[in-house]
Amino acid sequence: MKTRLAKRWIYYLTVSVILAALVLLALPSVQKAMERAKEEMRPNKNQVVESEQMPAPEESGQPQKPTNFEKIAENDRLELLFRSSDSAIAVIDKSNGYRWESAVPLQDVETDGNELWTASSQSIFHLTYTDPHLPALETQETNFALEQPKMTTTSLENGISVRYELPRLKISFDMSFQLKGNALEVTVPGQSIQEGEDNWLMSVAPLPFFGAASDHDKGYAVYPDGPGALSYFKTNHPNYLNPYRASVYGADTITFNFFGREQNAMLPIFGLKVGDNSFMGIITQGEYDANILYSPSGYLINLNRVSSELVYRREYEAVKKDGNLTKKPEKDLIREDHTIRYVFFSGKEADYSHMATAYREYLLDEQGVVPKVKKGEAVPFGLDLLMGIKKDQILIDHFIQNTTFSEAQDMMEDLSQRGVQSISANLLGWTGEGYMSYPSGYKPSRKLGGTSGLAKLSEYAKAKNYQLFLQDNYVEAWKGNDGFSSRKDVVVGANHFVVTDRYSELFYLNAGKQNAHFQKKVLNPLRKLDITGINFDGIGSQLYYDYNDEYPLKRGGTAKQWTEMMEKSVLQFGGAASVGGNGYSLKHSSRLFGIPMEDSGFFFTDETIPFYQMALHGIIPYSGDPQNLFYDPQLQYLKMVEYGYMPYYQLTMNHSEDLKDTIYSDLFSSAYSNWVDQAVQYYKEMNDKLRPVWSQTMKEHRKLQDDVYEVVYEDGTRVIVNYTPGEVTVDHHLVPGKNFIVVPKGGSA
Repeated sequence: MKTRLAKRWIYYLTVSVILAALVLLALPSVQKAMERAKEEMRPNKNQVVESEQMPAPEESGQPQKPTNFEKIAENDRLELLFRSSDSAIAVIDKSNGYRWESAVPLQDVETDGNELWTASSQSIFHLTYTDPHLPALETQETNFALEQPKMTTTSLENGISVRYELPRLKISFDMSFQLKGNALEVTVPGQSIQEGEDNWLMSVAPLPFFGAASDHDKGYAVYPDGPGALSYFKTNHPNYLNPYRASVYGADTITFNFFGREQNAMLPIFGLKVGDNSFMGIITQGEYDANILYSPSGYLINLNRVSSELVYRREYEAVKKDGNLTKKPEKDLIREDHTIRYVFFSGKEADYSHMATAYREYLLDEQGVVPKVKKGEAVPFGLDLLMGIKKDQILIDHFIQNTTFSEAQDMMEDLSQRGVQSISANLLGWTGEGYMSYPSGYKPSRKLGGTSGLAKLSEYAKAKNYQLFLQDNYVEAWKGNDGFSSRKDVVVGANHFVVTDRYSELFYLNAGKQNAHFQKKVLNPLRKLDITGINFDGIGSQLYYDYNDEYPLKRGGTAKQWTEMMEKSVLQFGGAASVGGNGYSLKHSSRLFGIPMEDSGFFFTDETIPFYQMALHGIIPYSGDPQNLFYDPQLQYLKMVEYGYMPYYQLTMNHSEDLKDTIYSDLFSSAYSNWVDQAVQYYKEMNDKLRPVWSQTMKEHRKLQDDVYEVVYEDGTRVIVNYTPGEVTVDHHLVPGKNFIVVPKGGSA
């Protein structure tokens, strides 16, 4: 027994000696690594700042100390300050003296010992780059504080331009800062970018910590997830693994996973409220190649920050010699100019409601959006009619007639006799190919009544002053359908392969070629119809690059082709519509479909807000999901009221059982006879109560208490929505449980 114990002690002693020796051997390497990391964090003592205004700092053996801020521009509302040592900026709101800074004061940085992110919080930009010679894409992140670039400044009207030269990476670019009214504009000219052979620029994030808020500040961040999302600053929070990062107008790459997608960032905006002050960022140039970033406190550092990221290269899947796939960076740099406008608010205006108002004014004043809602008009009844669809069979596909053109007229007449004052109708599957079979063939189906039947329906709608849209998809194409070449007319990826699903069944069409044929193939044959316009399915919800050899397009180029098609519809018929509401579709849209009521549900999101709806209500009418497909009819109906949607149903004359074995089996309950009573009831309630505000803009939206919200319209009318089961009292007004009231300005409900 004693012998075994002695052997065990000898064994433990030997292992301990070996471990101690290994630690001693490794210690110098660890110490050197720590010293190297500290050296990388230390400012470069050879930094040079050249300026037309300010002399270069003297060389010394010590790291350069920050200089004082100097005022370089001023207008009635703002002052712009600049610090020559690190190009940090500060904006002073003269309405109350509040100071917004690009570099977080070091005493306010709660880093938990993270020196890297302490330096990051002082940086005027973050930057990602890659070595193109590596066998697979590896992106590296850096920032101003780590690189300590050489700077050259140039005076501008109401601002300054700085050229940053990063010697280690051999990357350089310009960034300018200028005051314009109550806003600061930050611009990175695409032509100013230079790079070396060994390091390629992937992205730049200007002002990543502008106005960053601590856990102890009161306020929130706003980001465009779906209709809009809000995240409050919190003293207690977890360490997050990922921030909110969304490509403006949707994902960079085409995906064929139609389930579990995150909501689009439909507008190029972001915002931050700190106490009684706030700002909203709008990407006014280069938004097609940009991301919106929101990093809550707890993601890498305890600071809440929101910003944009400017994209100059994307990754793609390349095929290696062994046949396997690998990620590679695109060869060509995206030389687009990028401008981010920061609009400032203070006092009672410092909230997301005023941000939405400012964005609406931007759309009307600068983006050419014209109000499509006439003052005082009735609330329209949104009516989608599924006309026909094909059912796959072994020999010949069977065309199912769900609703003929004459039956559509009968349904509209019945609704009119039941008291529906205005109808905005939309026909799905009106062509010979039926719904969701693209390209659709462009000709009205003979089995539904043909061109003459559609002409009679359009004449009826025009006589009744109803809208009538013909929905079609010029984005997707299915194998086996006529009207496109699966080699020449489709989207090609950066790897020069056709973009398709794993079965090579679904393709995406080149927007330039579609636009070139749109007038001849679609508009000319339909020119005698009295319709409101074409409803473009898909173009408002997805956007992509296309490396098609005959018609290559950037994301902005693809959007331009689509909007030109919308404009052609407006010129011929007077209107156009879009399924999905990405910002580029707004100028030519008479109506918007498929506008989401909910965000993606990120863990750090505290509330969904109707930012999108506040910007557009009273300007362009919009609808969301059909009410006959609601999972919680009363709750979602109240959300429609709160967010200002029109009543909306997707119906058929025949029963939905006919759709069971088709590609569109989601429409599980659609028979007009089953839904008309409920639909008319909801319509009358909305039109009777909400008609006075239908053509008005939303002025304010706020949460009064848990599950009780208020919307204030431009004339002061208030709509109060109560999602709780019990009644609540708001300013002496009783709001029944799971219901809403309308309070006129200075009046009672």
